[in-house]
Amino acid sequence: MFVCIAADSTATAPLPPRAAHCLLAQAARDHTRANALRVRSAGEHGRNQLRRSRRMGVASRLVEAESRDMAAEVRA
Repeated sequence: MFVCIAADSTATAPLPPRAAHCLLAQAARDHTRANALRVRSAGEHGRNQLRRSRRMGVASRLVEAESRDMAAEVRA
C-alpha cells in the first residue's frame, strides 16, 4: 500500500532575511575566491611552462654541444 504525501506537507519555513543575506554573501565570497585561485593557477601554469621550455632549450643545447664534441673526438 502506497501513501501519498502532498508536496506542501514537506515545505520548510523560509530563512530569516538576515540569514539569507549572510548565506548569499558567503556564496559570493566563495565564488570570488574560486575565480581568483583559478586565474592565479592559470598564470602559474604559464610561468611553469616557460621555465620548462627554457630548461629544455638549455638541455638540448648542452646535448647538441656534447654530441659535436664526441663527433670531433671520433674524427680526430
